[in-house]
Amino acid sequence: MTLTDAEQRFLSAQQLGRLATIGPGGAPQVKPVGFSYNDQFGTIDIAGYNMAQSAKYKNVQHNPAVAFVVDDRPDGGLEGTRFLEIRGVAEAVPGTGADAHPDADAPGLAMGTGIIRIHPRRVLSYNVDPTHSGLWARGLVGPGHVVSEGA
Repeated sequence: MTLTDAEQRFLSAQQLGRLATIGPGGAPQVKPVGFSYNDQFGTIDIAGYNMAQSAKYKNVQHNPAVAFVVDDRPDGGLEGTRFLEIRGVAEAVPGTGADAHPDADAPGLAMGTGIIRIHPRRVLSYNVDPTHSGLWARGLVGPGHVVSEGA
């Protein structure tokens, strides 16, 4: 599932997101992470120092189901809150950020070994697209079937 232009613009203006993975015992783990949108694959790529040794990388190898959230409040008030939640399937990609991502100069992608690559399957957004205020959801509901809905 490809992210919309508005979703991509929102992500490009952010520097930090939160990645939720599931540990081997079934417990959730949420960590703040740097990220980049990979236009070539339509994925969210997460890199960092010694990524391949991190718990989140190992969690993805054990269970690829993830959620990734980016949010902000540009005007500082609750009414201006915006967020993008991406639920999907992640893969642990070995190698350096430069090897795994076409934009080796992207912040945080040149450090360490390996990346986590998220393939979006469901996207929830709140006030991200100026033409669609409020909560919106898009996602795969069956093989190749995409549904969009306002909440």
